[in-house]
Amino acid sequence: MASTPATDTAQKSAALSPAPKHYALFVIFIALIGAFSSLVNDMYLPTIPSMMKEFHTTPSMTQMGISMAMIGMGLGSVLWGSASDRYGRKPILIISLIIFVVATVVSLFSESITFFIVWRLFQGLGAGGAMVLSTSIPADVYMGRQLAKLMAIVGMVNGVAPALSPVFGGFMADRMGWRGIFIVLLAIGVVMTFWTTRYKETLPPQRRIQAHGLKAYIKAYRSLFTNGRFMIYVTIKAVAIGLLYAYISSAPFILQSHYGFSALKFGLIFGGNALAMSIGSTLAVRFKEMKQGLVVGCIGMFVFAVADAAVIWQEGSFLWYELFAVPMLLFSGMIFSSANTLSMEVGRDEAGTASAILSVVKYAFAAVVSPLVGLGNMFHATAITYVAVTAVALLLAWQAKRLAPLADMTRTK
Repeated sequence: MASTPATDTAQKSAALSPAPKHYALFVIFIALIGAFSSLVNDMYLPTIPSMMKEFHTTPSMTQMGISMAMIGMGLGSVLWGSASDRYGRKPILIISLIIFVVATVVSLFSESITFFIVWRLFQGLGAGGAMVLSTSIPADVYMGRQLAKLMAIVGMVNGVAPALSPVFGGFMADRMGWRGIFIVLLAIGVVMTFWTTRYKETLPPQRRIQAHGLKAYIKAYRSLFTNGRFMIYVTIKAVAIGLLYAYISSAPFILQSHYGFSALKFGLIFGGNALAMSIGSTLAVRFKEMKQGLVVGCIGMFVFAVADAAVIWQEGSFLWYELFAVPMLLFSGMIFSSANTLSMEVGRDEAGTASAILSVVKYAFAAVVSPLVGLGNMFHATAITYVAVTAVALLLAWQAKRLAPLADMTRTK
């Protein structure tokens, strides 16, 4: 009998693990491990200017702390994502969280920027496990619109993390400095490690990759890297992340050093902008097809990024800077949830590896982009970066628009 979209969907649904009994707790758990990227970077953003003075270094060198964490998360994604396809999600998540906790403890004793940057790499390595499993675990139990809705909910919740993290960090910056913030990160890591020991495995042994050795992993990666549809979605997500981290890396200096806002006020402004990403994430599921949300997100992100770049280049008023930054981030949020869903639908059979590629590509891109805004004139470098990365997104959106839709997987009923 010939295969049809309906039979294919039924077969894939049968292969899913049972849905969790407590959906709300599952969403919170996934949102928290998915928020590690924001927690690792956004919470200590308000302290970056003061860290530069404490360690007697340059803005670009201080921003390397962000880049090294991104590199660590990328490497961790490759390591932990594929390993989870072979050994299960739970043990891999526990190991990665333990590494995060240890690296955070050691970072607290940094006496030089070089020592701090090195251990930021290991902190990112541990956080990478949480990030990659936050997308592969949902794909173990949900598909289609259910997966898209969960990704949107998680995206909305995760929008609160970058919104509240700088606010909290700004509040603590003048009282406890960056070390106090890292103590909070340590507590979060310990709590999540314990919670993971209580969570049920979503990838049973019969669904894991049975082949051993390096060849099995290379085959899985080659299969996805050569999948044109998958890589378009992944690259669009990476480019949008690149824009986000260009904004994250430049915002402390533009808002605090140029516009004169305090660390606390910076946190409030940055947090409010981050909520726009949360809203955008929920808007993506309102489209008939997730791909439509992806394309609209790329177009909107480009338009407002160019407008904001013009303001930044001319060192315009804060009002105009903020007026264009908010919708730019909102459309970025639409890209995050739609690209995640579309990528994981294509790579469902090897969800850990697919999530690893999704993470490593975006963090590699973010690691390259972050220090670029600190080169030379920060205003000009930031403006050029905004335009360049969003132009790439626009080109990829045109290619994505030409792709045939996935068979009923991401359509509304």
